[in-house]
Amino acid sequence: MKNRKKIALIGAFILLLLLAVLFIVGPYLIVGPPSPLFTAINYETEVHDIRVEVFDSGNDSVLDETYELTPLKRISHPKPFRFLVPPGIGDEDYTFKVTLEDGFTETYSTKVSTWTNVEIVVYGEEDQPISISEPRGH
Repeated sequence: MKNRKKIALIGAFILLLLLAVLFIVGPYLIVGPPSPLFTAINYETEVHDIRVEVFDSGNDSVLDETYELTPLKRISHPKPFRFLVPPGIGDEDYTFKVTLEDGFTETYSTKVSTWTNVEIVVYGEEDQPISISEPRGH
């Protein structure tokens, strides 16, 4: 009788482990690695400093970093662990606030999940020097 309980307990543990692998690791094996939190590229001919701030739906800061973008340089920031949960579990609205060194600021709100990212583009347009969007197909 003791042996049966032990086998049942081991079987339940193995089943739980397999389910965890299926639902947590499985999507990464099927879809691939997570996309970055954001990418930024400078299409201008001069160097720009950009400050990227990310806030969650409670307006708490998730990220506050400043980057130097040389012409045609593309940078990306990996997603923190909190964004790497399987799709649909941790999706909530986040606000991206991007500020150029001259003080021009643009904001963009979206749901962030494992395989979505935000693209920040800096151009020389005087009235709209920053564009923030999600790449097509996401």
